Amino acid sequence: MTTRDRPAPPTALDQNALEELAPLADRDADQLRAIGTYLEALAAWKEAEADERPDSAADSDTDGGESDDDGIDGEYPEDVPERASVTTKEIAGTAYTYYQWRDGDRIESKTVRRE
Repeated sequence: MTTRDRPAPPTALDQNALEELAPLADRDADQLRAIGTYLEALAAWKEAEADERPDSAADSDTDGGESDDDGIDGEYPEDVPERASVTTKEIAGTAYTYYQWRDGDRIESKTVRRE
């Protein structure tokens, strides 16, 4: 391929994906690199979500819809009640702990990034 030949989209894509990629061909190189970086991060996030699905299904089967996470060690942030449901997920290599609880008619939540 010479420098003037435009690369072809992957053949593994369905027709809808090929149509969605067509307008990107007119973007400049910096925008395409930024889009590529975003798509890589999105793919990693989707993989992490798929890896977490069995765990989240198991969490919903626990008593009262609450789940315990071994990484929490019973410690909750100061502004989170101990009755809160706890879920830990890893997204793009970063672990997050999600706390969720009911306060009257409202559902409250807090997200904490774990190191």
